[in-house]
Amino acid sequence: MKERSKSKFLVCAAVLIGGLCVFASAQTLAASTTQFKLLNGNVIVISVTVNGAGPYEFLLDTGSNTTLISAEFARALRLRPIDSVELVTVAGSRIVPRAQLESLAVGAKAVKNLEALFSDLREARAIKPEIRGVLGMNFLARFNFLINYRERRIEFEDEDELEKGLRGARLPIELNEGRALITSDGKERLRLALDSGASTLILFNASGRRPGLNWEQGEPQPLRANSNLGSRILWQKRLRGFSIGGVNFYNLPVAVMESKTAGEGRIEDGLLPTSLFQSVYFNHRKKFVMLNPE
Repeated sequence: MKERSKSKFLVCAAVLIGGLCVFASAQTLAASTTQFKLLNGNVIVISVTVNGAGPYEFLLDTGSNTTLISAEFARALRLRPIDSVELVTVAGSRIVPRAQLESLAVGAKAVKNLEALFSDLREARAIKPEIRGVLGMNFLARFNFLINYRERRIEFEDEDELEKGLRGARLPIELNEGRALITSDGKERLRLALDSGASTLILFNASGRRPGLNWEQGEPQPLRANSNLGSRILWQKRLRGFSIGGVNFYNLPVAVMESKTAGEGRIEDGLLPTSLFQSVYFNHRKKFVMLNPE
């Protein structure tokens, strides 16, 4: 194994929290539509092929900047690590191997020479033991696509065929290390990462830094956030009202990380679950998203 990389790669559990950091090269093929399974109301499980073999089941996580594969699956693929990197979660950090897949494809959409980190995927496989990996934005950000929760499918576009048929507010996205950040409406403008791996809205140090948020009265309740590297306690509160992209929410549950290190390495104020919406359209070429497009 080569000398350990000095870079840090931020990651949280796909069960609750996303957010990884790696890039890779890509090759685009024809447009396609792929059905997915929806577990626990927010966990997207999709079929992929790896190095021409499969299908294998992966979680799809727009909040994860990189792709993860289980160490067991890496051995089956006979992958040789390129180097090792520090994988950081809200619960701790660990040095993990990094390798390169010859190819990974979802339907007709493929990426060659895709970087992947090794992990035991303990939390993901607790949901479904057959899961072999987590499909992150180093694959997804190379395409425009629609996540359709109502019909449980992801639709990739080749040119702009989806964009032409959709109507709705276009929210500019800021691409930060491959992840899509959007800004909420109102006076307390929060910069949030769109995260299909999160089960609830998560805010970092929200009580201290954002006193103007319209919180419900009552004591916060403890909530455990699990990751592959451990767990930590968050605090669940509720917002009386919250609006983003013209979509309004009331009495919305929020998981708050209050410690000074909760948002370490992040420029965003929190993580916004894509499962809060019926569908989400990502246009990476023109850098915008639509929430609940018609």
